[in-house]
Amino acid sequence: MKMWDGRFAKPSAKLMEQFNNSLPIDKALIEEDIAGSIAWAGALKKAKVLSVKEHILIVNGLKKIQSEYEKGSTRFISSDEDIHMAVERLLVEKIGKAGEKLHTGRSRNDQVVTDTRLYAMRRMAQVRVKILSIQKALLGRAQSDLKIIAPAFTHLQQAQPIILSHYWLSLLFALEREKTRFSNATDTADIMPLGSGAVAGAGFAIDRNYLAEELGFSKISENSIDGVSSRDFIVEALSACCSTGILLSRYAEDLIIWSSKEFGFVELDDAWSTGSSMMPQKKNPDSLELIRGKTGRFIGNFTRFATTLKGVGLAYYKDLQEDKEPLIDSFDQLSLVCEVFANVIATLSVKADAIAKDLDPLLLATDVADYLVEKGMPFRAAHKVVGKIVGHCIEKKLALSELAVTDLKPFSDLFEKDILKVFKWESAIAHRNVQGGTGLNSVKNQIEKARILIKE
Repeated sequence: MKMWDGRFAKPSAKLMEQFNNSLPIDKALIEEDIAGSIAWAGALKKAKVLSVKEHILIVNGLKKIQSEYEKGSTRFISSDEDIHMAVERLLVEKIGKAGEKLHTGRSRNDQVVTDTRLYAMRRMAQVRVKILSIQKALLGRAQSDLKIIAPAFTHLQQAQPIILSHYWLSLLFALEREKTRFSNATDTADIMPLGSGAVAGAGFAIDRNYLAEELGFSKISENSIDGVSSRDFIVEALSACCSTGILLSRYAEDLIIWSSKEFGFVELDDAWSTGSSMMPQKKNPDSLELIRGKTGRFIGNFTRFATTLKGVGLAYYKDLQEDKEPLIDSFDQLSLVCEVFANVIATLSVKADAIAKDLDPLLLATDVADYLVEKGMPFRAAHKVVGKIVGHCIEKKLALSELAVTDLKPFSDLFEKDILKVFKWESAIAHRNVQGGTGLNSVKNQIEKARILIKE
């Protein structure tokens, strides 16, 4: 027997029951469903719908259901369409008719969106902590790699020299924006819809401000139709998961390339690598490849639900049952991705000798152009002059740093002996002490700002 079957002359088809059932997915919301039900029972007592005795019975029964679930002894049955029906059935079995009063004035429409908002807020707080763990690992790398000068790449071509710490910090600060996205999505979710009923509002004198306070919401929904139909908070949460996944995937791509024999800049710890079933020599960066691969999953979950939502009218339609699976999956997978990425960063080995060996003196070409600018030449003219010098080096198979002043004079009379200082990596780094640049003082300032961010 179902809670709603009074209007029907015959039972649902077995296939329809299976098709309609969401319990395997939404049982993840049991903690939120019980919390919402306890708060609702309190509101019903305040509205004099429940007696003090009935209220105590219901609250104790709900707490026992929670305890049993945590112990793994909860028994679900086929007629439990969703977690709401399951909790109500279990409550009635435990305390009798008093349990049948709990749903007074409440609809599964406002109940499910309340549960999902609470769940999303809880999981987004957890994700922010996971992102923070990556930032801590990156800060550790930035502090330890201050003396390593590495090539920065554009178009996968060596571009300019940087302090390796500067690279690690680029991800740390980018992740701070990802945390902000989850904060913004949390603000969107932080609106309590309970009391909206099925569509028109509860038919009893429910104190919704009391409910919001009990459940930890800072605001209540101002319109019952909006209250039960809104899923923008899920779209925003999925978007935040998607954005974070894309960001980590981009850095995973760099590290996959850097860990190859051709680069050899880093080596992943054995604990975060895998081997080949056929080739004994292989050490594969599968942790990073899976991080890159799972980003497609985050994008898919976002697209999947956004596509579902675009055709759903107001207020509630069963299509909205499809909101929880992509949300839960994205939170679960992003939590894993963040944990793995933090461990990869914290344990990988940086091969400073290989990086130093790979530094191409042509990385200093921009510094040579800047030198000419400081001597009074317009930048566009300096760019052209240095371009010709680079072409000469490539043709003659010479390193830029091997050129003497006499070699440079034919390209411009502005070259003097002080150009030789430009051919030092430390000099190039020192010329980039602009705020946010790769100069040593700038990077140290970034590290200090990163420490403050992490403490906050």
